[in-house]
Amino acid sequence: MAKRKTKYVCQECGYESAKWMGKCPGCNNWNTLVEEVAATGGRGNHTFNVGGKPAGKPESITSIESQKEPRITTTMQEFNRVLGGGIVLGSLVLIGGDPGIGKSTLLLQISSQLAEKQLPVLYISGEESTRQTKLRAIG
Repeated sequence: MAKRKTKYVCQECGYESAKWMGKCPGCNNWNTLVEEVAATGGRGNHTFNVGGKPAGKPESITSIESQKEPRITTTMQEFNRVLGGGIVLGSLVLIGGDPGIGKSTLLLQISSQLAEKQLPVLYISGEESTRQTKLRAIG
């Protein structure tokens, strides 16, 4: 039988604590620690968010009701088409490919368009340094 262990994780900075605190010591924000339960034992650790909701049960994909999600469109029609009509709010899109094919250039242009629409943008690159990214953005 797996043993359950509770931890509190800051939703702003990721700080973890064994006890709940009103103010996160990592980022000094108030009421950002959320309880999570980590099941230990067996084959590795599995973490799921408690948040007052019951754990989800496996469902057949055919029984899930689908609906049209709102999308953010860009001026790049092919990019919108590849994503099924634009970027779905709250989604994460991983862009990959060979070095030098234009991933950074494309994503900096898309990021600029999203920022112009007053949408938050977090640009993460595993290939280029922050200086290289800035040079590409201003060049």
